[in-house]
Amino acid sequence: MLSRLRFLLLLPVATLIACGGASTPPTGTSYTPVGGDYLITVGVGTAGASTFAGNLTVSGSSVSGVFRYSNVAACVSAAQDIAFTGSFQSNILTLTSATFANGVATLSIKLPLSNNNLNQQIASGTSVITGGTCALASSTLQAQLIPSYQGTWVVSLTSPSAATASLQVTQSTTANADGEFLATGSITCAGGSPTQLTGLVGGATLQLAILTTPPALPGSPVVTANNTAIPATVAACGGSGTMVLQ
Repeated sequence: MLSRLRFLLLLPVATLIACGGASTPPTGTSYTPVGGDYLITVGVGTAGASTFAGNLTVSGSSVSGVFRYSNVAACVSAAQDIAFTGSFQSNILTLTSATFANGVATLSIKLPLSNNNLNQQIASGTSVITGGTCALASSTLQAQLIPSYQGTWVVSLTSPSAATASLQVTQSTTANADGEFLATGSITCAGGSPTQLTGLVGGATLQLAILTTPPALPGSPVVTANNTAIPATVAACGGSGTMVLQ
């Protein structure tokens, strides 16, 4: 009788142990990439560091984008569109390029993005370019999601003299076929009236020229800004300085 009682008392304990083992959480976590405007630096911290600037679009379980590659060796035109396709599994986003300069780039990015001490959204990973004139041995990369320039900026110029200006920017939420984002705006320099502008955002760079018909030729921007850091740097109104969102 005593043995039977002990057996009955042990049954709930055994059941709890069995249930506890079955509820062990999975070891992997899946993160969905964030689409948008990206600047991907490969060979971080080296003299030959180079960048892919463009966009990523996420659709279901697939990722695609168009980037332009810039490096010291100028192994490919900085104006050449390079298509990327990719997929993500667990916490890794893998991007593979179409052939450019007879080579192929493979970028592996560790998700999710995280904010650093400058409040930039970044992720690390590895990069390799196999074959061709742009060949690159496996190296570290940093992917940075560039926030939209949309909004009103207060421009503080320090060179050649101190001055302030107001810059209003409207930016498209989707990239064009070149992986760039259309932008329009107006700038009011000290003592002046608003000047209407049009241009593009590619990676961290905003370039705006005076709105004319036909449009102003590329290479003649009135405003050039770089948004990799806070505050953003800017050349405008005949000077240079920084700008912050109002």
